[in-house]
Amino acid sequence: MKQTQLGRSLFAEQMKWAAWFYGIMIILTFAIILANHWGILDNLDVSSTTSNVFLLIIGLLYSYGFLDYYFKLGISRKKFFKASLFASVLLSVILAFAMSLMIGLFETVAPALGFVVPWTDLLISSGVLPFIQSIVDYSISHFFYLLIGWFIGIGFYRFRWKIGLLFILISSPFIGMAEFLQDHIWIESTIIVFYAIFLVMIVILIGFIYHLTKNAPIRL
Repeated sequence: MKQTQLGRSLFAEQMKWAAWFYGIMIILTFAIILANHWGILDNLDVSSTTSNVFLLIIGLLYSYGFLDYYFKLGISRKKFFKASLFASVLLSVILAFAMSLMIGLFETVAPALGFVVPWTDLLISSGVLPFIQSIVDYSISHFFYLLIGWFIGIGFYRFRWKIGLLFILISSPFIGMAEFLQDHIWIESTIIVFYAIFLVMIVILIGFIYHLTKNAPIRL
């Protein structure tokens, strides 16, 4: 199997899961809008958090699900890593576009039906550039959390659970910094700095994941 074919195969499999995830997200968001309309919930936005958790879970499955499977098909670790990285970037961007589009549709359709969306920062009222930035922010965030899941997963895969727990601790400062950046990324005067810090963390994670994957024993 060629590397491009492997990348497309990984991406196609992940998109099947993403289709189910976004179907559930649409139903969940609609339910939250109804609950907000009835006064049960107020100013609740779960889109960013849930999508990040979804990408983190996919990252966890890279080692225990995909690595073993494709190794048995004769795929080398290096080829698997490159194909997985390609699929991760593509998945992160497409899901970011889908998330932004879903939010924009809800912000358009809900008021037309007499409802109010349960979040305060409206995307469609800000113009084209904020919508594009939303896609960029979601893409970076999705890719980052997928790498976090992959990093933790390969740690457990290679070193088992005792040392694997350390990978959760190591990832905690990365997650804390990411949450801080996401809370302040809309400050225009420092937005380039925020993106640069995200890029540095992503490069560090990719380096660790590559090294760990390259030397990981295969659990047959």
